[in-house]
Amino acid sequence: MKYLFHTAIILFTAVSSIYSSDGTGESTKWPAHSILSNTKVQMMRQLDDNLVSNNTSYPGYVSNFVSSNDQSKPYKDRKKAFLRSLLLPGAGEYYLGKHTLARAFFATEVTLWLSYFAFRQYGKWVRNDALAFAATHSEAGIKGKPSQFFVDIGNYDDVYQYNDAKLRYGEYEKVYDEEDYFWSWDLDKNRQKFENMRIAGDRALNRATFVIGAVFANHLISAIHASWQTHRYNKKIDQVSKSNIQIHFNTNYFTGEVTLNIQKEF
Repeated sequence: MKYLFHTAIILFTAVSSIYSSDGTGESTKWPAHSILSNTKVQMMRQLDDNLVSNNTSYPGYVSNFVSSNDQSKPYKDRKKAFLRSLLLPGAGEYYLGKHTLARAFFATEVTLWLSYFAFRQYGKWVRNDALAFAATHSEAGIKGKPSQFFVDIGNYDDVYQYNDAKLRYGEYEKVYDEEDYFWSWDLDKNRQKFENMRIAGDRALNRATFVIGAVFANHLISAIHASWQTHRYNKKIDQVSKSNIQIHFNTNYFTGEVTLNIQKEF
């Protein structure tokens, strides 16, 4: 809603009259030379003579100057910013024009995915090497075996030692078939080496899983951040529009009248 602070404030109405005879007995009315330059007066006289001789009307030569502090921008959609960052971290921030934050979230996303593939690939390499090492030094069959089997062969020298321990503790359901699940390490240090390799491979795969969780967290954090930044962005636009002041400065060169209008929005 606009209120007119000062409407039609006439700073000056310098309409002085100079009546001079041109020899024909007729007189002409013009603004004083103290207000308008001699050149402008001569131009106005010529224009007025032309308008009178042609029997036409002229609306007036008016200059209009407008000054405003209105720097408002279009509002941004919070849902759009949220969904963009949820799909691609940094996209919502880029939508708001916050390019530095957008690059930060996107760089985090790229780093996390590179870390995931690196950990996963490294874990697979180490695990495959460990299984090949076990097959060579313990004569264990590695095809079609559950992951718990490789944990067990890293803790016991052979299948007989393992079964004796399970029978002793009454864990009969965990006893292995000695023919299908046979293993027997040639050296204890090789068993320990295999166990270290297996743990290193499992640790890398677990870290890859953790990185996936970090990827989802990055998406969610970026989406929430973009939504909040959109709220602040729109709020700032409201504050700027409420403080908007417009100044209209009009000058009529025929009459010498100057009008100043000041408008304020609340």
